[in-house]
Amino acid sequence: MKSTGESNCDTAHPSRIRVLHVDDEPEFADRTAAALERERDAFDTITATTARDGLELLEETRIDCIVSEYDMPEMDGLAFLERVQCGDEATPFILFTGSGSEALASEAITAGVTDYFQKGDGASQYPVLANRIVNAVETTRTRRQRNHQLRAIETAQEGISLLDADGTFSYMNRSYADCFGYEPSALIGEHWDVLYTNEEAATVHEEVLPTVMDEGYWRGETVGLRADGTQIIVDHTLSTTDHGELICTVRDVTDRKDRERDLERYETIIEALGDPVYTVDSDGRCAFVNDAYAEMTGYTKAELIGKPVSFLLDESSAGRGTDVVRELLSSETTATQQTYEITVVTKDGTRIQCEDNVSLLPLEDGQYRGVAGVVRNITERKDRERELEQYETILRTIPDEVYMLDADGYVTNVVPPTGSELTTTGYRPAELRGEHVSVILSDDDIARGEVEIRRLLKRDDREKASFEMTPITRDGDRVPNENHIALLPTDDGTFRGTVGVLRDITDRKERERELKRQNERLESFASIVSHDLRNPLNVAQGQLELAREEHDESRLRTVSKAHERMQRLIDDILRIAREDDPVTETEPIDLAAFARSCWQHVETEDATLNAETDAVVQADRSRFERLVENLIRNAVEHSSTSHSVADTPEDAVENSVTGLESQSHSGVVQGNERDGVTLTVGSLPGRAGFYVEDDGPGIPPEDRDAVFETGYSTTTDGTGFGLSIVERIADAHGWTVTVVNGDSGGARFEFRDVEVRR
Repeated sequence: MKSTGESNCDTAHPSRIRVLHVDDEPEFADRTAAALERERDAFDTITATTARDGLELLEETRIDCIVSEYDMPEMDGLAFLERVQCGDEATPFILFTGSGSEALASEAITAGVTDYFQKGDGASQYPVLANRIVNAVETTRTRRQRNHQLRAIETAQEGISLLDADGTFSYMNRSYADCFGYEPSALIGEHWDVLYTNEEAATVHEEVLPTVMDEGYWRGETVGLRADGTQIIVDHTLSTTDHGELICTVRDVTDRKDRERDLERYETIIEALGDPVYTVDSDGRCAFVNDAYAEMTGYTKAELIGKPVSFLLDESSAGRGTDVVRELLSSETTATQQTYEITVVTKDGTRIQCEDNVSLLPLEDGQYRGVAGVVRNITERKDRERELEQYETILRTIPDEVYMLDADGYVTNVVPPTGSELTTTGYRPAELRGEHVSVILSDDDIARGEVEIRRLLKRDDREKASFEMTPITRDGDRVPNENHIALLPTDDGTFRGTVGVLRDITDRKERERELKRQNERLESFASIVSHDLRNPLNVAQGQLELAREEHDESRLRTVSKAHERMQRLIDDILRIAREDDPVTETEPIDLAAFARSCWQHVETEDATLNAETDAVVQADRSRFERLVENLIRNAVEHSSTSHSVADTPEDAVENSVTGLESQSHSGVVQGNERDGVTLTVGSLPGRAGFYVEDDGPGIPPEDRDAVFETGYSTTTDGTGFGLSIVERIADAHGWTVTVVNGDSGGARFEFRDVEVRR
């Protein structure tokens, strides 16, 4: 365990980030610590191998972020999180674990982790982890700073209040209520006009509020009404928020001495509010900047005060600033405030796009004294605007139709497919905007869409849904479409509507119908083949029984074996025709026990089964049974004495009757005489799947692709369908099957993409 020995009361440079990494694998913990410190010079990383050691370090050392494994002895990561939260809920906690799953991620987020990140392979994971640590720490530091600002506002002597869009008080500090002689609770929820006479309230309505709504800011003196009925003159400022609220500050200026004290409080509030604020004197030099302004530019206050403000701006921004001041000083306008965009160039050369809300300082004897400004970083807003333009360009170039509906099902926008002025239903976009979706959809399709929307609203883990529907064109035709929908971002949890992408699937539907017809023909073919083969087979078997009473038994054995092979051909043809349907229902199957059960159903002669695995496979039981039995049968047949050469007259008769010698692959004998093949069933490493392996003669590399072909066989009594059925069953499950050399040189069939657990 690595420790710096710093106590909890120690202080560090605010740009440093101290990380506590808890992982029960010391080598991994040390490797991660080293990687993080390589990624960020600002990182100081401490490691612990148990959660208890981590808790001790938290008592001794200031920690900015905790990174913890989940699967640890004695106390897992979430239990560790709970203990940490008892002492400090604000410290970021990132669950960096190798035991990843959707269920664990959901449980971790519910428990209150700051972030959840699954361990990966190699060094590529550490830059991502480093970024997440930095983001978490910066977010926490910002939240703490805002809390400090709020506490400063609460303790400030300046009166500050927040009014809803309808003019009712939603917040005020003690100073605001005291200014008018009320308790804060008595004014929360009340309209602001309770603090004014009717005459003064009318002035505010007619002059002040319109200015605030138009320009976003107003400042002046108003005459208020105290709770005891006396009047009070206040220096009053109003500004708007992005949500249409009003920020109101008041200062009691009835007594001139109060003005001086209020000025100090106002400066304190400016520092605490967090927005960059500055003043420029009449010569265009910085006269005042708050901490937020200095932090934004990267300069110290001392480096800024007295410098021309133009050195922080690019050339065009400096010119716009000069023009704004001239407009405010012009006799043609009565405005004292204006907002415009500027580009601030920081000390390290970074260009920040900002919105500058500038106001004239009060004139002194009619002389210009300078301006004050509040700067807001709008880089993210500009980036979002550019991103929106990119998305709009993408929408205009994709080949599918995009639409948007409001919460009541009315069309708000339609973007036709690329190159078309008409929508897929034959209307122009303007003809559909404002119309209810029932213009182009049947009641059944509307009901289907409403079901999918309700599902999306109920489930946080689903972001989109897809379903098929048949919109009705202007001409009354029905065109099959695939509709991909997603919910529009909610407004305070309120459903606002949907956005969707329509894709014409007429061609796909025709292909599906053709495939269905082909499958029906294949099923019919299989039934006909089985019927045509079974009838003569039944007759031949009856005649064979009669012949056995009069002829040499050894000569008829070949005919009997040919009949058996015909029966197997019929069964395999039927399976080939029916194994292509995808698997829809599965169940957990103990691989070892299942293999031993299948072994009992196959004639294995003196072969041996080795099934010592604890894997549980999710599969369709009946199809999986055919897959395993075919692999067992294949191993036994191809590992016994080769049937590619006729050793006896009976074998020669059998070959001449059935024509099986043509199916022997190039006449190659796939093994020497041998007995006692061993078949092994086991798990692939890392739960990647399972395998079935024999110690027989194996399959040459040049033949491995061909073994899954229908009708391929290297033995005289094989049907050539067994491994083809194996591949089709694997495909129906979504698995992949390959053939490689086994550990003993035999054939090894590996199945991957299988849901395996232990």
